[in-house]
Amino acid sequence: MRKIIILLIINTLPIIARGQYTDIINSNQPGNSQSAYAVGRKVLQFEGGLWFEQRNHKYTYTDMTLVRLNYSARYGVLSDKFEAVLNGTLAYDHTHYHYLGSQRSNNIGFINNTIGAKYLIYNPYFDEKPNLYSWKANNKFQWKRLIPAIGVYAGMNFFPNKRFYYDNIPTLSPKAVVSLQSHPMPRVVLVANLIANRFLDSNRELGYIATLTHNIDNGRFSIFLESEGIQSHYYSDHILRLGGAYLFTKDIQVNVDLGASWKDTPSRYMGLVGFSYRIDKHLDVIKKEILKGNEEEFKPTKIKRKKKWLLF
Repeated sequence: MRKIIILLIINTLPIIARGQYTDIINSNQPGNSQSAYAVGRKVLQFEGGLWFEQRNHKYTYTDMTLVRLNYSARYGVLSDKFEAVLNGTLAYDHTHYHYLGSQRSNNIGFINNTIGAKYLIYNPYFDEKPNLYSWKANNKFQWKRLIPAIGVYAGMNFFPNKRFYYDNIPTLSPKAVVSLQSHPMPRVVLVANLIANRFLDSNRELGYIATLTHNIDNGRFSIFLESEGIQSHYYSDHILRLGGAYLFTKDIQVNVDLGASWKDTPSRYMGLVGFSYRIDKHLDVIKKEILKGNEEEFKPTKIKRKKKWLLF
C-alpha cells in the first residue's frame, strides 16, 4: 500500500507541484514584462527573438533602422520560488543623418547585458470549489483574484554600448524590478512591473510595464496587449504593443509582437518574432525528494532459486 501511495503522488506531480511550476512552458513572452513566478527547480529556459525597429527623430534629423537579437536564459535553483536570469541584446543599426548633407553609418554590438535573480515573495491562495451547475459562476470576474503574486528581481547591468544612450552611462549599474501577477478570470493573466534602472546615478531610469494576456479556448493560442512607460532625465516615452503566441508543444512557444511609441523624439515602430524553449528536469527532482528515505521500498526483491543437480 505504501508503494502505491508514493507512485500515485509521483504521477500527479505536474498538477500539485508547489504552485509555481507548470507542466507547460511559462514564458515571459509575448511582451516585455516579466512574470512574478520562477520557472521551477532544474528547469532551464531560453527566450528570445529577432527585433526590427525604425526610429525617426525630427529634431536631430536622424533616421535609424535597428535589427536586434534579444536573448534570455532562466534557470530555477534552490527552490521553485527562485531563478537566476541573464538578459541581453545584440544589435545592428543603420543610421542616416540628413541635416545639411547626408551621412550614413553602420554599427554592430551589444546594447546591454544584465545578470540577476528573481524570488517569489508572496503567492495568494484561493480556496474555491467549482460550481457544478453554473459555467458563468466559474468564469466570472472576481475582485479578490486581483490580489497579485509578488516577485522581486535584482540584477546588474554590465558593459553597455554607450552609443545607444543619451548620456555617458557607467560600465556597471544596478537594476531592480517588482513583478505583480494576478488571474482575475480563467485564461486571463495581468502582469505589472515596476522598474528602477541605473538608479544610483543621474542616469537613473524609472518605468512600468503592464501586460494583459488572454488564452484562447483551444489552449494553444494567446493574445496580449501591453503598455510600457519610460521616464528619465534624458528620455521619456510611452509604447503600446500587441500580438499573440502559439504553443507548439509543452516546451516550445513562438510569438509575434507589434509596437509603436506615442512620441516623435524619436518616433518608434517595432516588430518581434520570438521563440521560447525549455529543458525540463523538474519532475526528476521532485521524484528524488519523495523517494528519499524510501529506497528500500523500491529495491527489486531477490528470488531464491533451488539448485538443480544434473547427473551424468
